Amino acid sequence: MKKVISVLLVLAMVFCFAACNKKAETVDFKVSDLEGNIVYEFSVDYKDGATAGELLEEGLKANNIPYEKYQDTMIDVIGDIAQDHDTWSQYWSFYLNGNYAEKGLWEQPVAANDLVELKMETYAAG
Repeated sequence: MKKVISVLLVLAMVFCFAACNKKAETVDFKVSDLEGNIVYEFSVDYKDGATAGELLEEGLKANNIPYEKYQDTMIDVIGDIAQDHDTWSQYWSFYLNGNYAEKGLWEQPVAANDLVELKMETYAAG
């Protein structure tokens, strides 16, 4: 009987340790300047049904990073890095898990452990 109780206690302890070490579900964000340098990097707790834009705003606020939106539909300024409104030659591009996103920040749903990247890029007419 003592062996059975000992085995059950060991199994309970293993289960408790495994539950304690479970990785939190987050969405990671990286913001890069025009030269490709990562200027901001943070994680936000994943929320079911949240969009990249909603979690981006949450992370920027939590990290006291100033930002502005353009016409309430796209990111305009992060920190001291801004889009160029005169020629639109400098703009924020949005990548999800290494791929150019097909939707806007506030339309794109995210999943736990996704990587959202905002990169300042230039447009050169070809």
